[in-house]
Amino acid sequence: MIDATKRYVALFGGMGACMLVMALAVGGLRSVQGVPGPTVGLAASPVSAAIGILLALVVAVAIALVVGRVVNAAVGAFVLGTGIAVLSMQCGTHANAVFVDAGPVAMAIETLVWGVLVLLMAMALMRFTGPLPDQPWNDPKAAFDPRAVFSTEAVRSSCAGFLMLAAVWVFLSNDLKGQAIFAATAGAIFVGLVGRILAPRTQPVLLFAAPVLVGALGQFAVVVTGGDGAAAFVAGTSPRLGMAMPMDYAAGALMGVSMGLGWSRSFVEEHAGD
Repeated sequence: MIDATKRYVALFGGMGACMLVMALAVGGLRSVQGVPGPTVGLAASPVSAAIGILLALVVAVAIALVVGRVVNAAVGAFVLGTGIAVLSMQCGTHANAVFVDAGPVAMAIETLVWGVLVLLMAMALMRFTGPLPDQPWNDPKAAFDPRAVFSTEAVRSSCAGFLMLAAVWVFLSNDLKGQAIFAATAGAIFVGLVGRILAPRTQPVLLFAAPVLVGALGQFAVVVTGGDGAAAFVAGTSPRLGMAMPMDYAAGALMGVSMGLGWSRSFVEEHAGD
């Protein structure tokens, strides 16, 4: 009973703390439109916005590490994702981006940067909170070993990241922020589930970043095919793959992959134990 209480206190206390810390970074994202921009690049002062977000992430990761030590790394990642989701909820949407003529290439590059940040945060969580409960054989030190993080099995597992594009295409029919985060989270749940099934013994470090990196590929595809912009938005023909913003992908990946990993235990725990 005491252990269960500690886990719930860590989970909900960590979520509240991460949400509060990440919400403090929204001020630096204020754009020329007078509202927080949907990307760092659209902030009136991108450098200040980036510094503010990085500082908030450092504190949020520290909170997530505490949660991970009490519960496990996946729950720590989920807590971190809720913090980024709260920050993203206070920022602009696809509409804000197209009406200031935001460069789609710059947006895709920012999504790639968030993918790298998610990878680094997942590495820290796996390294300093220990292996997942159903993967006791994994050495925490391997989370910082590129040979393990980018192993053949890890890359094969991360191919499940392409499910993110399918989820965004199905669920994201408008630019509402809640719908964008929901679509990214739903896609990442299936990424975590399928990725874990594809490589049940691999530490899922790269798997957390895969949905964000694939989301960036979808945004680059919008650049190639064209058809995005203010005119398309007014006509209701904006490409769905371009509607989710970089922070939506980052938040969805951390929350969704965590849930997918938990769901996957029903499918792979017995097999992995064998």
